[in-house]
Amino acid sequence: MSEQSASKSHTVSPRLIGGVVLAVLAVVFVLQNTARGRVSFLFWHITAPSWTWLIVIFVVGVIVGSMFPWFRRRK
Repeated sequence: MSEQSASKSHTVSPRLIGGVVLAVLAVVFVLQNTARGRVSFLFWHITAPSWTWLIVIFVVGVIVGSMFPWFRRRK
């Protein structure tokens, strides 16, 4: 193994650091929002932890955002 490839295998990328920080923040968020909440939509009534509703709303936002790419800024 050359010296260059050995040194590259031990570097930590900024993306990895950011991902780890976001993962830790997500775990803290989930642990702090365990209270149950009730959501009513049309004729459905569902009770689940608050963090579940926030994740569902986030995922729906990502899906809707990907469906309408013309709202993104052009480079």
